[in-house]
This record gives sequence, structure tokens and C-alpha cells, in this order.
Amino acid sequence: MMSNPLHILYTSNLRGDLDLLPRVHNFLRYLKSLPVDDEGDVMICAVQPQTPSVYLLDLGNTCAPDVWHCSATDGRSTLIALDAMGYHAANVTNALSPESRSRLRDNLLGMALVDGENDWQNNGITFTSGFTKNLFSPRPEGEGWGRRVDFAINLTPAVFTHINANTLHLADVSAGQVGTAQVSFITGAPVLTAHSIFDVPPNSASDPTIAATVDFIRSEARFYSRNQSTN
Repeated sequence: MMSNPLHILYTSNLRGDLDLLPRVHNFLRYLKSLPVDDEGDVMICAVQPQTPSVYLLDLGNTCAPDVWHCSATDGRSTLIALDAMGYHAANVTNALSPESRSRLRDNLLGMALVDGENDWQNNGITFTSGFTKNLFSPRPEGEGWGRRVDFAINLTPAVFTHINANTLHLADVSAGQVGTAQVSFITGAPVLTAHSIFDVPPNSASDPTIAATVDFIRSEARFYSRNQSTN
């Protein structure tokens, strides 16, 4: 059973906007530095404070087929940048061919790639996408379905942030926005204690390391593009 509270930050609909990512990275660091709500949800008791587990997620549409580097890399370019930014998981439903997924795995991508066929389990949490029937197992004949995981986060964007049947659903955000959610387990069951959507300030500083990563990704994409044009 989960005990530590969760602090979730997430993006969506980046659609290959690599220039945005160095500013997003700095803004994410700022949001992670903020204290969580000073309530009982961050403590089991006064002498046993609970440090929130922080997860950085993307809800999908990381690339767009009409963006040149997305086309040249078969959808890998933005995912590689998110991995360098420390993301834990991304929804890649209908975004990657088997070959492209294999290439990312061969390149030792640390971020989990979640879709309808592939969940990710970490510290008692199941990260999933789409319809969540895979979170349940059939009971004996005539007794319906029983839940097989304690808590899940669905990476398919929702209309609003909420918890239903021990599954957290996150509201969709646009490129240039960051969503947040805080979940407490102090009562045993997951409780959504706070959630917000922030606009990335236009004057946010660009992180130089991520800016350099973006330059490298573009360089690699040009290499792939040249190879494709000569084949």
C-alpha cells in the first residue's frame, strides 16, 4: 500500500517544439522546488514527515508528422529531449513504430514508454494509457472483475484532473503549459489534495544543458534526413 504522497508534474501536446523545452526545463525545476501544501497530506504524524515522490510525465503528442525533425527520426526527437530533462514516463500511443521503439531502447533511453500494450510499474504505481481494463483481472466465473493494482496513473489526457477507482486522470494541457497534481495516501485511499495548470512564463531562462541537447538532436535529425534522401 502506498504511503508517501505524490507530486506529479506533466506536459502534453509539445508537437515537436524543441525550442520550448529549455524554458520548460527551468520552469519544472522551479515548480519542483516549491513546498507542497502544508497540510496533513505530507505527514503521517508530527515526528514522521513524508517526503513526496516526484514524477515528471508527458501525456502524449510529443511529435507531429509535419515537423521535419519528427519525420526524420520517426517520432523519436522530442522523446530524447524529454529523457534528458529527467522525465519518468511518456504516453507514446500511436506515436512510435516497433523499429523506432527498438532504437530508443538500444540507445538506453531511461524514460518509460507507455502505450496500450505497455504499462510501467514503479514503487507500487502502475502507469498506463487508454482504457484501464488492464488494471483488472477476472474473478471466478460470474463474479466480475477484481482490481489487480493498488494505484494507477492514466497518461491519456482527461477533461479534468480527478481520481476514479484508484486511478489518477490528468487534465490535458497545451504546449507551453505544465500541469501539477498532488495525491495523499494518509487515509489509505488516494486523495487528490491539489492540482493546477501553469503557463510557462515567456521570460523564463533557457537551461543551457537542454539547449545543447536540442542542438545535438537537430544535428542527428539532419543526419537521418540526409540518409533518407540518398536512399
